[in-house]
Amino acid sequence: MDIKTAIELIESGRFEEIDIDDIWELIDVLSASSDPRALQALSKLQNSKIGMALPQINRQMQYHIEQNLLQIENLEAKTDIFAQNKQGMPKIESFLPIFSFFSRVEVENKETSEKVDGNTLFKQAVEIAKVTAKKDLCTDKNFSKLKPEERLNSYINSVVMAMEETAFVLVSNQMIEDNLHKKQENSVNTPKEASKNIMRLSKEEEKQISRLAEIRFSEMINPKSVAKFKLSNDNILSTFTAELNRASQKEVLIEKHAQTNALEKSIKQVDKSLEQQYPQTYEMLRAFARYPDLSFVAGKSGRHLFSANKIAEVVHQQNPAKGQKEKTLFTFLKEQPQKLKSFSRHIVSSIKKTYQHLKEAIVFNFSSEKIAGAFKKMFTSVKEKGEYKEIGAKTIEGNLRIMSATASRLLQAQEEADPNKKVIAWKNFRSGLYNSQLGRLMVLNPEKTQLVSEDVKEYITVTPIVINKKTSVGKTKPTQKGKILSSLLGLKSEKVK
Repeated sequence: MDIKTAIELIESGRFEEIDIDDIWELIDVLSASSDPRALQALSKLQNSKIGMALPQINRQMQYHIEQNLLQIENLEAKTDIFAQNKQGMPKIESFLPIFSFFSRVEVENKETSEKVDGNTLFKQAVEIAKVTAKKDLCTDKNFSKLKPEERLNSYINSVVMAMEETAFVLVSNQMIEDNLHKKQENSVNTPKEASKNIMRLSKEEEKQISRLAEIRFSEMINPKSVAKFKLSNDNILSTFTAELNRASQKEVLIEKHAQTNALEKSIKQVDKSLEQQYPQTYEMLRAFARYPDLSFVAGKSGRHLFSANKIAEVVHQQNPAKGQKEKTLFTFLKEQPQKLKSFSRHIVSSIKKTYQHLKEAIVFNFSSEKIAGAFKKMFTSVKEKGEYKEIGAKTIEGNLRIMSATASRLLQAQEEADPNKKVIAWKNFRSGLYNSQLGRLMVLNPEKTQLVSEDVKEYITVTPIVINKKTSVGKTKPTQKGKILSSLLGLKSEKVK
């Protein structure tokens, strides 16, 4: 949730109707902003009926969360909901449509990420969906009160729903990747202005995306379809990371407001598994997943993560089957074609908008492998040593939050109709990133960093100052030759001539 959405939600008064985890997110977003309107909105929330009842609600939610997760653990221990028959098909019918989709996926392994094994793809999707289901169900006050059979069906439905939402993100994200790749190939070795024109989507191309999306989505939800879906390993890993990070963000909210870390164990298990399988790619993706609006600067991997996160937001928000107790997303859409058309329009709108953001980042030379390499070097050093060039991990995290907020403002500026404002916004972002502490640490701008000493002693050496001493009235003794306090600027001390 961005600050604009948070303020609008408070001003509309609709915040009284939203779920408790959304209230927690509202509080965090408003508290982190320096916008005067955010402070007013936060005050309005705190003084509202739900705001004043929050301490008691949070204590109640702690109990519900721990009980719900305990119930899910018991379900998983007693029932193998992913059991397969002799033909290798899921025994539970609800899984058949999504199983059919993943069986038709063809993984295209590119050199930019570690290889993804198509044979294990469904299993990985299941593990991430289980965490997502726990994230969604743990704050449901009624879940633990359900009868055992109803509880099991609710859990199965949530897992399948999470997998089917992820399928929509995977297919949509691939459309962005394919279009960007095609456009970049066509713009190679062309002048900057010509490159800008080539990278744009024409009206006809936008129509083609809309038509293709509707066709592909129809093929996805039909278990009898034989249509294949080619997905890159870049896309798969970025989409899975973005989804796992959504659960991780919910866990942070829960621990902060409900004072329980009951969800953390499940997230860490999947986290560790992905890290072991894809150590090089995952290290970069997982670090940037916490700052998704900034991820577009980190080359191809960052772009995939950025688009996966943006599309996932729309898929989760606009899911027309949300709240269904018996029908999953694929089944619901197959029975109601008009809902599929409406859902497709929302996703296509997100595809076009996200493509536009990434196109601008490429044209302005921000989606850079150089910047990605600098970030990766920093993340690796922080992970191994807990510091980077004498700067602690917490300081770096603070700077990443600041730059992520700056990136969010940049993305909002891209909605402006005036092209000049967009150019100014990108220039301001460049200046902010390159001149920030992060930019200096990673030596993004050599001209700005060449005067900064790598030797920490330059910053802590005490240089004595000799005050002019008066020898008689109106006369002073010449200053002794000493060092200038330029060490504070990172410059080598010089003698005064």
